[in-house]
Parts: sequence; C-alpha cells; structure tokens
Amino acid sequence: MTATPDVHTARRRYLVVGVIAPIVITAIAVVLMLVWLPEVPATVATHWSGDGGPDGFAPAWTVPLFTAVLGAGLAAIFAAMVLVPSRDGEWGPTHRLLGAVALGATTLLAVALTWSFGMQRGLDDAHDAPGVLLPLAVGVAAGLLASVAGWFAQPNVVTSGGSGATIQAVEALTLTPGERVVWVRTTTMSAAAMLAITAAIVALAVGTIALAVTGSPAWWAMLATALVLLVLACATFVFRVRVDRAGLTVRSAIGVPRFHIPLGDIADAGVTTVRPTAEFGGWGVRVGLDGRFGIVLHSGEALQVARHDGRVFVVTVDDAATAAALLEALTARRVAPSAG
Repeated sequence: MTATPDVHTARRRYLVVGVIAPIVITAIAVVLMLVWLPEVPATVATHWSGDGGPDGFAPAWTVPLFTAVLGAGLAAIFAAMVLVPSRDGEWGPTHRLLGAVALGATTLLAVALTWSFGMQRGLDDAHDAPGVLLPLAVGVAAGLLASVAGWFAQPNVVTSGGSGATIQAVEALTLTPGERVVWVRTTTMSAAAMLAITAAIVALAVGTIALAVTGSPAWWAMLATALVLLVLACATFVFRVRVDRAGLTVRSAIGVPRFHIPLGDIADAGVTTVRPTAEFGGWGVRVGLDGRFGIVLHSGEALQVARHDGRVFVVTVDDAATAAALLEALTARRVAPSAG
C-alpha cells in the first residue's frame, strides 16, 4: 500500500510531537540539571517514602544522565513502534495516541525529575530535601496537558484500523470420507517488534543495575518490571497454530497462553490483512479497535475466524488461506456428517 499525502503529513507531525518535542524537553531538563549540579549535594535524594521524607539517594551526576537516557529511550521506543510499521502507508488513531503519550510521558518525567533535583540546591545534606508531592502533582498535570496538546496537534488520518478489515472468503477444501487432515504453522513476531521490546527490557535492566549500584531502594521495582516484560516476551514472540478436527488451536512456544476455538463454535473462516499498530495498537495478544481479538505478531496475512456468538478471532500466520479452507471443510463435514 502506497502512503498518501495525508499519511506523509501525519508521519511528519508525529515526528514533531512524539520525537522532536520530547527530545527538546529532555534536553532542557538535562541542561538545567547540569547548571544546578554544583549547587546540589554530591549525593541527592532520588526516592521518597510514603510519609514524604527521602529514603533513596544517588550521586548527583546520575540524575541528569538517567533523565537523558530515559527521555531519549522513550522517544526512540515509541518512534520504532509507530514509524517503522507505518512505512507501508497504514495510519490510524493508535499512531496518533502513541505520539500524544510519548509527549505526555516525557513531560511528566522531565518536570518531576527536574523539580525534585532543583529543589535540593543549597542543601548540605540530601536528607533535608523537602517532599516531592508538589513536583509529582505538577508533573502529572503538565503531562496530561501535553498529551492533550499532542493529540490535537496531529491530524485525524485513518487509512486502516477501526473500520474493519476486508475479509477474503475461501473455498472449502475437498475431503474424502474419513480423511484426517491437520494443518500446522509457526508464526513469529516481526523483527521490528522484537527489537523494540528487547530494547525496552535491556533499558530496564541497565536502569536496574544503575539504581542498585547507587543504592536506591527503587531498583527492585524496576527489576520486577523487567522480569515481567521478559516473561511476556517469551510468551508472545512465537506461537504454534494448528487446525484439525478439534478446531483451531493457537499456543505460545512456552505453552501459555493457549487459545482454542472448538469446531462447533466456528461460523466461518477467511483471510484478512492486518496492520498491527493501526488496527490493534501494537503486537502480541491484542484487542482491536473494532473489537476483534487475537494474536497479532506482524503485518500482513492473517486467519480470521468468526464464532456463532459474533466474536472474532484473528491470528497473523502465513498460508492462512489453507487454514481457512480446511476449517470451512471440517465445519461443513461436521454439520453434514453424511457428506464425508
């Protein structure tokens, strides 16, 4: 699919909102911290307890470094999620939302981190640092306002997603009486998606090490987040898709999650084309903007199965037409067993 002028405009506007603006905001925060560096204690407060007092500390120089890495990292991860898959001309509200979220998240972090760092100027001991509630509140408010501004600063362009994908009907396979047929394929997440997720995990791991080295008690929370992401990655990078007389079964390479649609629940099966970010907001186990549910690992061909109760399941997999044709044949044979 060739990108239209509207999509080119949307991509350029996303670059401004989701990449350039967050980098500029991060740069301003880092410059302010570097200017204030001689005025703050050599060890500054980086974490506050529930009662308002500081309980985590780190060398002052690590705060601007952490801010720079975090700000640039967020912009890069969001850009990889949006701009790489959209090169084929697809665009939807999810792209617009991710641009707004990138700007809002960066603004929140920049305001909160810069304020909490700056309020320690002139202190001899970081233990005397005031509470961080106000910086956090202002950061959240600024982040929300930036997200709203980022949303309206981008055009409302929709070339896919939310409007329902076109379904290609298939002709049922011809099965001889008593014939047993099984169709099996392995589907893998796209390289771009795996790279983005892996980069996020690595960034969290590096952050965990940095916090642990500096003595901040927040390292365990970041470690837990990194481990959760690692487990989710292992569970969603590769799936095995199987069609047989029991119906459709889609199972992760590690065994879970597992999804099964019995043959008796299937109303019809067909082939569609899926654009992950435009239609499902990303990769993995997803719910689409139009209510479809499924395993979305890459752009392109997908098997789509409609149940009798109206629910729709999608899985991106090669040779989806053969899978759909076999499901149609098995369903027909089950309804009219005398025919096969």
